[in-house]
Amino acid sequence: MRVTRVLTLLGLLAQLGRAVFVDEAFQTDYHYALVGIPREHATFFHQPHPSSNTSLLYTLTEKSVVGAINPKNGSIIWRHHLDAGANPSLGFLRAGEKQNSLISAVDAEVTAWDPWSGRAVWSNKFADGTIRDLEVLEFEDRLSAKRPKDAIVLLESDGRGIVRRLDGNTGDIVWEFSDGSGDIPFQISTSASNIYMITLHGGPRSGYKIRVLDLDPLTGKQQDRTILSSDSDISDAGSIHFVGANVASPIIAWTDKNKKHLKVNILGSKHVHSFSIPNAQAGDVVKVSIHAPYLVVSRPHFLVHYQSSSAHWAEVYHVDLVASAISKAYDMPRVAGRGAFSVNNQDGNVYFVRITESEALLFSSSSHGILARWQVSLPRNTISKEDKQDGVPSHAICEVVANRDSSHAVRCALTLTSGDWILLRNGETAWQRPEALAGVVAAEWANLGNDESLAEELRIDGHDNILVAYIHRWRRHVRDLAILPVRFGGWIRDLIGFRKDRDASEASTGLYRDSYGFHRMVIVATENGRVYGLDTGAHGKIAWVAQGRDLAAGEVWDVKAIFVDDGQRKFSVRGGKGDVYVGEIQTGKAVNGSKPGATPLVQETAIWESGSTKYMLDVYEDGGVTELPLSYASLSDQTVVTRGKSGSIEGFRFQRTEDLQKPVLAWEFIPPAGERIVSVAARPMHDPVASIGRVLGDRSVMYKHLDKNMVLATTVNDLADTASFYLLDAVTGGVVHSMTHGGVDTSKSISTAMSENWFVYTFWGQGHLLNETVRPYRGYQLGVAELYESPLPNDRAGGSPEGGNHSSLHPSSNSTRPHVVSAVFFIPEEMTRLAVTQTRQGITSRSILGVLRSSDAIIAIPKSLADPRRPVGRDPSASEGEEGLIRRTALLEFNPQWIINHRREALGIGKIITSPANLESTSLVFAYGIDLFGTRLAPSLAFDMLGKEFAKGQLVLTVVALGFGVLVLAPMVRKKQINMRS
Repeated sequence: MRVTRVLTLLGLLAQLGRAVFVDEAFQTDYHYALVGIPREHATFFHQPHPSSNTSLLYTLTEKSVVGAINPKNGSIIWRHHLDAGANPSLGFLRAGEKQNSLISAVDAEVTAWDPWSGRAVWSNKFADGTIRDLEVLEFEDRLSAKRPKDAIVLLESDGRGIVRRLDGNTGDIVWEFSDGSGDIPFQISTSASNIYMITLHGGPRSGYKIRVLDLDPLTGKQQDRTILSSDSDISDAGSIHFVGANVASPIIAWTDKNKKHLKVNILGSKHVHSFSIPNAQAGDVVKVSIHAPYLVVSRPHFLVHYQSSSAHWAEVYHVDLVASAISKAYDMPRVAGRGAFSVNNQDGNVYFVRITESEALLFSSSSHGILARWQVSLPRNTISKEDKQDGVPSHAICEVVANRDSSHAVRCALTLTSGDWILLRNGETAWQRPEALAGVVAAEWANLGNDESLAEELRIDGHDNILVAYIHRWRRHVRDLAILPVRFGGWIRDLIGFRKDRDASEASTGLYRDSYGFHRMVIVATENGRVYGLDTGAHGKIAWVAQGRDLAAGEVWDVKAIFVDDGQRKFSVRGGKGDVYVGEIQTGKAVNGSKPGATPLVQETAIWESGSTKYMLDVYEDGGVTELPLSYASLSDQTVVTRGKSGSIEGFRFQRTEDLQKPVLAWEFIPPAGERIVSVAARPMHDPVASIGRVLGDRSVMYKHLDKNMVLATTVNDLADTASFYLLDAVTGGVVHSMTHGGVDTSKSISTAMSENWFVYTFWGQGHLLNETVRPYRGYQLGVAELYESPLPNDRAGGSPEGGNHSSLHPSSNSTRPHVVSAVFFIPEEMTRLAVTQTRQGITSRSILGVLRSSDAIIAIPKSLADPRRPVGRDPSASEGEEGLIRRTALLEFNPQWIINHRREALGIGKIITSPANLESTSLVFAYGIDLFGTRLAPSLAFDMLGKEFAKGQLVLTVVALGFGVLVLAPMVRKKQINMRS
């Protein structure tokens, strides 16, 4: 019995030690390293070196990320985020066959990469145009002998097309051809000996004729010109479906306006071959894709893929090089649903791979016989079985290997319409990457657990009539009895160390609320119409996926905000076209919503809070604000601040009428002439203040100027190169304080954040130190300003006409403006997307969060080091030292320990959101952009929880030893006492 007690005590103590979580790198943080949804014509398998026996998967994605993926496990080998400029939809990636060269083209820049390491070999950025196409010359001539294969680029510059041949070794221009005809440059193509420039001649009303220019590969001079009669078919560039390249006889293909006939031309000839599209009914064919080989030695065969709204099918064609004829070889039958096709070359042989929603098939281009067939089970992620975007093929890139026993092995990188990227190895899913998450446009925190719902239940019990409240309470008690076994199991788990508080729904989904508040849900919405729930307690694992909105081809979901109602356990995703998706926090299941057009176009949203109730107000693009019913709590004492249509900031107040609460314009802030507003910031909704004053070293107090109604407006003057910051009173619209910086590069990002009684901002500027002309400076800077009631300690009146030692009741009055202490620090690199850590009570010191673009990192700077009261040019006095101030330096060096993502690369971060945990020491952080990153921070260290350095094992052993000693010595002491009595 005694031994059992000892073992029980030991187990309980050990489990209590396990209940303490530790905030350490790579243990509590989580990271989604993403590249984005791959572009179909910029993704391929390629051997990184001619002597290599394996291939890597290279891609240039819709997010302009170029990188290499390991086909074995889907891990990223290397990647780079390219600047797409004003043309993010254009991007090209090509590789030279049997050469270690990889060339990308985005916007106006061409870059060659080392396929193994991702190192940039050379780069050439053109200042006179935008790149419209890129190809690699596969044939060798006297210009390209004994060097990497040259590149051919097509640019559009001031309405004319320019073709340039670039040296494959240096990127220098070898020759240039300029087309001054005024035609629209469309694409370039290469054959075994020629270079073709394709342009569109005409206009959208009369139609476009295809103009093909034959260029000399050695000099770039025009050798021939062919005009194809296509004006009755082509009304825009999208009517042309394919232009082949790097084959013995490249083709160009298009369809008529009704998509009933396919027309093909062999480049260099004038004849246009026309073929009737089978199964083509009125409006049935919605997409035509053509897949052709890309090697000069490949057979001149190609496949035409037709997709309708309900089915897909294909045809295979052969090209006769001698007779310049095209004939149909065989058909692939019509199959219901969507499908994907891919082409692959092996030693001149051409293979086609067909992937449907249930199987994958391998064909030879020479005959219709099926070489191999595999059953496919595409992953489904969404909770709705009716989701038309889940588990549906979009496009694929395949690699075929012919074995000695005449069997074949196929691996395909398949992109699904849901945005997932998977690899099929002989029909089996090898890995899956949720690349749709690279397009997150909004995110919000949500609580797990039943605290808020219980409060709502008690509110109903207390506010309804007696009979309804009594029945409601009985129902609640019956539900509590139903989940009593689950709760009892939870108590047992708590006893042995699993600190999880669950209810019935949480037990079924695996989502639970922990006592520390670390286990939360992050709800994110992506630009392709999907909503994800990320479980922060499971390292950011995807808990559920829902289809928030069905989008048309090329459409992007313009999400304005995500509103979370923890009391109702629901969330709402608000779209810019008036659409709303309402779902359950625990499961993501849709419970309500509206389609686009339900309201006018939405510019932004505002969250209004009254007690425990929150409301979401829409601000429309026409400047209007949502009218609210009288059943809502009164908004007469609230002001909604919005961006005006004419470049101003407007404040609206609500007035109650007989049937509605209508918004009325209360004030308008118009920046000075020549300035434009770039951002508006306010204090976070959760921004508690633990202390109303700052205690100085001599025990006096500087009282903080605390006003929840302050708004920070940032403006720039492009002509004067200035940036101005205006603190506005949101109630009256008056300017509380303003400051201006000169020498600012207004084309670069300016980021701001507010908290408590201070605000912080970053910008790039140049000038002279202390008005000297011999000490110029330039670089990125971080400015910080703190607001106090008065410049004098222990003074809260600040010269207020109201008298008394208290804060003014009219903060916008000129005579009671706050005393501002500000400073500017130089920082080593650009810092954007500023945010501030949040804790439950605001006792913990705050940290300034920001994104370092050049380092692809997220930094957390202690606010105490960005203190404007740090002494300048001298060491701190004894009193200042007690306050914690240190000598100010011009440069605020970034400590590597401030990088919260550590060795991980946080690519393309666009926003950082924070939330308090239940522990006062800890703030939860989530950053999203191309990558997703989450962690928790303790700016003042984890003072309310045990760390890993705490000797738990030693403590347990000590307690066990003491307990064992008591068990052993107790009989001896008892016997001695008996003997002494006798």
